[in-house]
Amino acid sequence: MKKAFIKTYGCQMNEQDSGQMHGLLGSLGFAKTLDQFDADLILINTCSIREKAVHKVYSELGRIRPLKDDNPDLVVGVAGCVAEQEKEKISKRFPFLDLVFGPDHIRHLPKMIEEIEINREEQKKVEELKTKTITHTGFDLRKDFEFVNVLPKSEECAVKAFVNIQKGCDNICSFCIVPFVRGREVSRPYEEIIDEVNQLVAMGVKEVTLLGQNVNSYGLKTTGGVSFAKLLELIAAKTDLKRLRFTTSHPKDVEDDLIDQYANNPILAPQFHLPVQSGNNRILDLMRRQYTVEHYMSIVERLKKRVPQISLSSDIIVGFPTETDQEFEDTLSLMKQVEYDQVYSFVYSPRPYTSAIKLTDDVPRRVKQERLKKLQGIDKDILIKKSQVDVGRICEVLVESIDEGEYPVKGRTAENKIVHFKAGDYKPGDLINDSGQRGFL
Repeated sequence: MKKAFIKTYGCQMNEQDSGQMHGLLGSLGFAKTLDQFDADLILINTCSIREKAVHKVYSELGRIRPLKDDNPDLVVGVAGCVAEQEKEKISKRFPFLDLVFGPDHIRHLPKMIEEIEINREEQKKVEELKTKTITHTGFDLRKDFEFVNVLPKSEECAVKAFVNIQKGCDNICSFCIVPFVRGREVSRPYEEIIDEVNQLVAMGVKEVTLLGQNVNSYGLKTTGGVSFAKLLELIAAKTDLKRLRFTTSHPKDVEDDLIDQYANNPILAPQFHLPVQSGNNRILDLMRRQYTVEHYMSIVERLKKRVPQISLSSDIIVGFPTETDQEFEDTLSLMKQVEYDQVYSFVYSPRPYTSAIKLTDDVPRRVKQERLKKLQGIDKDILIKKSQVDVGRICEVLVESIDEGEYPVKGRTAENKIVHFKAGDYKPGDLINDSGQRGFL
């Protein structure tokens, strides 16, 4: 049996895409392997949200090249956002590549593998095995876009799963390359989503995370569709799922009906990832974020009023072009007000195709790094403070895995905090409260 190795860079959406690729390859007889030296096919599923991520991909391809030299039959491909960004340029830089394809072309993977095999058979007839790169990039602009839906095998099914509800993004934020590598928004029919959740629950899944670039705009452009809040309500009513999460949201599309779901939906976890990016209105305007600090804080206040224990996380960019010291301090002030449970913070990175690349990147690298270090230090202080509040608290935990050591059981609270505790009569998928074994967050 042939073996496939997929290296994944980036977000949860890329993790889901890699899982779908493994499923498609499984239908061709490829088994999953975690060892690239043992693989017959290697795919690098890429992220281009930041320049550093692209450099990692190029370094990875440099490490893979000797494997191809040693084994010309090895199939090597690049998938995802870097493939869509670079298109034919990446195969010119790395001519040993067999495949280059963007996110909209994942469902064509079996046909691409078949084409590679046909090409190789033809080349063998002339006693020449020369790599011919198959490239599939560009966007499927149909409103009835066909979402890939390959469920995991029952024996491989985990306690948690991702479900795609949307692809692309219509928010052209000035710093973000996503609309240029994943296309415009298309919402998946809600009936398909509910059907997939039910199938996953039947296989033992207890927690599902709905995925989209801007999930709370789900259905807004679909005739006869439902809103995102209504989708959450339908999943709770029409499935036996125990926990529901989602990511990612845009503050401009957060309405009261979504906030109400946190108070009324019995399976919606009290956790909200709400990217703010900056705590200064001038910078937010330059970023084309379409909301103000005041609007953002009104959302936070409404969420905390309805669900006091809600866990909030966010994305923040430091060193955006022309950002002053005082504007950076405004971001720190917002962080202290919100008291996030988790912050993903990054130094601004110019990306191709975006409008921000035309701005003068005038914040020195040294200053960017200093700001990032200061922000992350404050974030750490907030996390320590909030963690101390959790000491002694009894909470429901979903058991995810059991390993070895003094605290071998790993679980996660509804607020998305990891808990480790001592062994007991537990198995993955159990939802437990305090049972005499005190864990720690």
